[in-house]
Amino acid sequence: MAMITKPIDKEFNVEQESQRIDPSFLSDLISAHTRKIAPKYRKYQKLYENKHKVLNRQKKDENKPNNRIANDFFSQIIDNTVGYFLGNPVILNYTEPQAEKKLVEVDPNDVGVDLGDIADTAVQDELDNICTENDKDDLFIEWGKEAMIKGLSHVLVYQNEESKTKFMRVSPEDCILVYKNSSTHEAKWKIRLYDIDTEDTNKTTHYAEVYDATGYDVFTSSEDSTGGRGSRNVAGYTFQKRVSHIYGRIPIVTLYNNEEQMSDLERIETLVNDYDKVLSDMSNEFEAFRNAYLMLKNMVAGKDALDKLKVEGILEVMENGDAKFLTKQIQTEAIENHLDRLERNIYKFSQVPDLSDENFAGNLSGIAIRFKLFGLETKCIIKERKMERAIKELFKVLYAPLRVLTGHEPDVLNLKIEFTRNVPTNTTEIVDTVCKLEGKVDQETLLSLLPFVDNPKEILEKLEADAQAKKASSDPYNPQNVVADGNNPFPNLNGLNWAESPVASPVEDNSSEG
Repeated sequence: MAMITKPIDKEFNVEQESQRIDPSFLSDLISAHTRKIAPKYRKYQKLYENKHKVLNRQKKDENKPNNRIANDFFSQIIDNTVGYFLGNPVILNYTEPQAEKKLVEVDPNDVGVDLGDIADTAVQDELDNICTENDKDDLFIEWGKEAMIKGLSHVLVYQNEESKTKFMRVSPEDCILVYKNSSTHEAKWKIRLYDIDTEDTNKTTHYAEVYDATGYDVFTSSEDSTGGRGSRNVAGYTFQKRVSHIYGRIPIVTLYNNEEQMSDLERIETLVNDYDKVLSDMSNEFEAFRNAYLMLKNMVAGKDALDKLKVEGILEVMENGDAKFLTKQIQTEAIENHLDRLERNIYKFSQVPDLSDENFAGNLSGIAIRFKLFGLETKCIIKERKMERAIKELFKVLYAPLRVLTGHEPDVLNLKIEFTRNVPTNTTEIVDTVCKLEGKVDQETLLSLLPFVDNPKEILEKLEADAQAKKASSDPYNPQNVVADGNNPFPNLNGLNWAESPVASPVEDNSSEG
């Protein structure tokens, strides 16, 4: 296949019938990705790490100060968004559909348990085990954070040496997406890149794993470790081996921050750069202000006089002479206004509220809090749709291991994904609302409104268990409540004398003998 010469922005689209990628085409893909796409991801990662453009500003005059102040808006905006959106765990509930049963007459004396009413939780249990082993909550929050920083992020699903299902996050600079065409966005290959250094041979081996629906092909390329690790601009890749997998689809799941694959930092990058530059220049001015020039009028100071001035702080002024310092007038008010405008625009266009704003002080109602968070909520709705889609794709990848572990046929339509915003709440106001809705809304919905209830179904089960236990403890005929008391083993039966009870005395047989 010919070398890639057209401009490449975020993705590659390939229309061809061959199932295995051509090694020369793979080398061209990696070269284009490394030169044009990956640097953007690394740039936004550095911005999040507070490595701003102003830190690279060179000193033009050795006699003037060169303060370089980086204002960490980027990480604050990302962390506040992640905390609001994913601060509370994402709940995955899988409910097995119940088959409809024919109505049958039930004996009122039959108190047995109908096993058909017990919910089948095999898939949910195994899904919980996989999520627990892979620290799902931490994985999801890092998955979402990287997508916000770089525009997208990936998770690789694989089986370890113990045949357990494991997740591994793959950064976008180490993953190439190749689609079948530009219209459907159906992935043909997803390529994972990584390096291994060999110290004894002073070599770096570049690996490329090309995943498809049935397995992945392993390609390698080598270079000297001294030649600049990570460039990947080396000799062509060569095929090594084919490894199959069990998933029936590409096991690399991609989470998009938005349809345009834009970073949350992209819209405010120039604003923060200007803020850094203005504040750094202002700091330079204040530092230069301390080094004011001494002006002498109608007089000349010799070296001895200047040395005496430095030591004693005394300067002799002759008649009609004058001495004063020259200082630059700094327009502090104009600079402050400009910085305030920049700061307002940074929060405005990032859609993240400034929590240090005095308007957030006080005991706000739930409506007031949500109104102030409306812009952030609007942005997070888009992120929620993208993440819900990615989690469903992740569940489809888990179909094969879940089927092997449970014997069921897991269906993504039975999976319910619940997101809960991490927002300050007025609990008294919410409880009052729940009380007013009692009797008009089912109990599960009411419990879901309470911010401290993560799983309404579990709470309902506990309430039912408590009610049954309370009922059993007050049942006089329950054997567990029987306490032996002399001749009366049933003290709960008021007024009943066990000794006089016909149950305790043998029934007299009045029939004649023989």
